[in-house]
Order: sequence, then C-alpha cells, then structure tokens
Amino acid sequence: MLLFATACLASCRPRFLFAGIRMASPSSAAANAAASRIRQLSSSSVIHSSFSSDNESTGSYSTTATPLLPPKRVLLLRHGQAVHNPRAEAARENGCSFDTFLQLMAEDDQFDSALTELGENQAMEAGRQEHIRHALRNVEMVVSSPLSRALRTADLVHPPPYSDTITKPSSIDSLSPRRKCIEDFREINGKLLNAKRRPRFDLEGNFPHWCFKQIPEHDESWTDELESIDDCSERGYRGLLWTLQQREDNVLVVCHGGLLSYTLNNNSKVVLIDGRKGPGEEEQRCITKRFGNCEMREFIMTAWEPDEQNNGDGDVQPVITLEEIAMEMKI
Repeated sequence: MLLFATACLASCRPRFLFAGIRMASPSSAAANAAASRIRQLSSSSVIHSSFSSDNESTGSYSTTATPLLPPKRVLLLRHGQAVHNPRAEAARENGCSFDTFLQLMAEDDQFDSALTELGENQAMEAGRQEHIRHALRNVEMVVSSPLSRALRTADLVHPPPYSDTITKPSSIDSLSPRRKCIEDFREINGKLLNAKRRPRFDLEGNFPHWCFKQIPEHDESWTDELESIDDCSERGYRGLLWTLQQREDNVLVVCHGGLLSYTLNNNSKVVLIDGRKGPGEEEQRCITKRFGNCEMREFIMTAWEPDEQNNGDGDVQPVITLEEIAMEMKI
C-alpha cells in the first residue's frame, strides 16, 4: 500500500476550475495520513526561483484541511543531455545570465532536439541503478512531454513492454504501465526550434507504444516568440493537476529543466516542501535547485482547497503540494 506523506499550503475558496475530480473521503486512509502529515509540517517554508528571487511565494499552512484528491507518489525526471544543452548548461552552472543561457541554446539549436550520445548513456545508466529500479518498480503510468528527447529518456530509463502488434490506441491503453503524452509538460515554448515538436503521426511512428490521443496532430502552440515564464509555469501546474486526476497512484513524469524550474518555483499554486530525512541533511541539495540532465526526484503530491480566490476572476484553483522525499538520482 502506498504510504502518503504530504503537507499543505492554504490559499483559496469559491468554485473550482476542474471537472471529473475524485474527491478524497475524509475518512479514507490517504486523507487521514495526509492530515497527520500536515500537522507535522505545519511550520515548514517554501520556494524561490532559480533565476530570480522576484517571484518568491509563501503562505500559511492549514492543519485541518482534507485533500481534494487522493495523494500520489510522483517521480519527476528531466530528460538526458540533448544537443542544445552542453554549452548552455555549463555556462549556467558558472552563473551566466538568462540571456546568455538562451543565446547559447539558440546557437546550438535543433528542431525537436535529440539526445546526445552522453544523454542516451545517462538514461541507460539511470535505468540500471538499483535505487532507481527500486523507485520505478511500482510505477503504474509514465507521462511524458511530446518532445522526442523526453520520450526517448522515458523509454531508456523505464523500458516499455515492446510489441509489434501495438497499432491501435485500445491496445496501447492496455499496456502496463500506461504511457501517455501530454502537451502541458513540454519545455518553455516558442522561439527555439528545440521546443518545437513533431507532428503526431511522426511521433506515433517513432514511439508506437505511447498514447498520443491527447495532443493535436500538428504543433499548434509553438510561435516565434518565447513563452512567458508565467504561462509556462501555468502549463506545468495544469499538467500536475491532470496527473492528480488519473486513476494511478504511482506515476513517472518525464519532462524538462525549464518547465520544472518555473512550475515548482514560480507558481503560487505549487508549493515545495522538504520531507527528506536522515544524516547530513545540511549537505543535501536545495529542493528548489534546477534539475540536472537525467536527474530524478521523488515527491508525494496532493491537491488542497485554498482559503481564498487565486486567479483574479472570482474562481479558485487547488493548491498543489509536492513534498520531496529521500530519493535522488546521481549519474
């Protein structure tokens, strides 16, 4: 049985902007465990952006809330090194500006940027590591960005049950774990060709064991203008909320460094909590640090009713908490 350990940041109320929600019963084991965890972590604090501290968001914790949705165990994995990554990531590690980071990626740009040889090796090595295999053993659904580098990473880290007979969505849906491609998990969009995806027909041919029913045939969202950080973080939030609404309790999500950074650190409806324990905690990586290539982190994810409206038009949206627990991939 999945053990849920989660915490809550309060912040909303009136009518909710999502449908088909499976409400968590106040008497359910998940809700009781979550409420207990909230009380334990009621003094925790959160979040700030990797590139800027201007978007820091904080709030007060509720010790009496009931989850809107059953908590899930979620593994977040960034894709392995891709063609546009080496120089830009190295410069970023040395403290370059965002403009310089973006310029280096533009100079090394490639349509739907593929994994490098190192990126392929990173993903294969990750899939062989015992603690990663242990973390993946109960995964019931794999979710990916529609960009090829994320799909390829997912297949190398957690290989699918290949079958030459997989030609119809119905047979794809019968696979275990299910493999779903979701537009909301793509990288910050626009401007760079590495953020532009292939037509669905091409993706279905390259990755026949994946379900692409939820994405349009053609890339309808890429433009010559770079997507704003706010819009990117909102897409990531929608992707997390969609994940919470699925029936599976153990999910692997494979996506991108920018999207993860902006969603986890720049969205007031997403709250990070450090639930890692053990010796040497002072030496642990900061939970807000940008994901490295092919880095995996493990979280307990829960949706909560906020205390007040949080989107300016009288509507409210759930607050999502992500409590990181002690599992970290090192390549």
